[in-house]
Amino acid sequence: MELELERMQVFFPASLEIQEELLKAGFKVPYDKETGRKTPVPVVVSSREGRKLRRDRLLKASDFEEDDKFAFVPGRRALVDVEATDRGFLILKPKAIEYHLEDMNFVSIPPRVWGTWASFSLPFSAYEALMDFLEEFRGEEPKGFYLASKGSGRRIEVYTYKGRSRKDLGIPVFGYALGLHGLTLVEEYLKEKAEENDIPGERLRYLKLGLRKRRETKAGLKVGIVWEDGKPVEITMKLSTTAPRVRIQGLYGELVGKSRGELVKTDEWYFVVHASDLYWGLRIVRSAFGS
Repeated sequence: MELELERMQVFFPASLEIQEELLKAGFKVPYDKETGRKTPVPVVVSSREGRKLRRDRLLKASDFEEDDKFAFVPGRRALVDVEATDRGFLILKPKAIEYHLEDMNFVSIPPRVWGTWASFSLPFSAYEALMDFLEEFRGEEPKGFYLASKGSGRRIEVYTYKGRSRKDLGIPVFGYALGLHGLTLVEEYLKEKAEENDIPGERLRYLKLGLRKRRETKAGLKVGIVWEDGKPVEITMKLSTTAPRVRIQGLYGELVGKSRGELVKTDEWYFVVHASDLYWGLRIVRSAFGS
């Protein structure tokens, strides 16, 4: 089945692996103190509502309006294809139909130490269709599911995790791939940055800017529901990794952070979970407020 996403954000700046690959190619990531030139790793964003952001944060978009301070990006479409296997696994394949590229700019906590680095959300109106699709894989209600929440006031996000040690991960993820290959705006952005930094254009074809789960990668999917005024409004799925740790030599010293996976040259986007885990995760968070 195919569903339309409400929002999609993949924070590729969270990957030291991609940063190192660009550094080795000669890019000054994320910025060069001597010249002041910036080459941030882009965040890939799609949102049905459209976005207003500071002009200097918009790296690349096919269509937008701007004034002196802000850029206005219209609503963009992104989909997720949901496929089940005979063995009870679920393959979710996000598709960036329309998107733009953003710069993270400065944040108090570096993305490389975050747990979550990719976020996908569905309107809550998709809940029944998704649950109907998963019904045949439900099995018996499992033990060891727990709830956590964050937020305040009118908007609260509740998510589930499987096993007490997985609070920062969610439900187990058995495989994933996400990357910057095959995205036209990324190709244009890197070509412009290569010219700006006198990097031979042919070098771009050899870059590995995709990430695939390693066997030793600790990965999970935080499955949750966003509630406003006690009513469910949005389904969230957030891909997280917490280990192992990696070290790279940045422009101005050693950087340490959480691994996001093995560098590969791929344009595939997918992540794999047990269908029953997603079913029960959604059912449990749906009942968080007795709804």
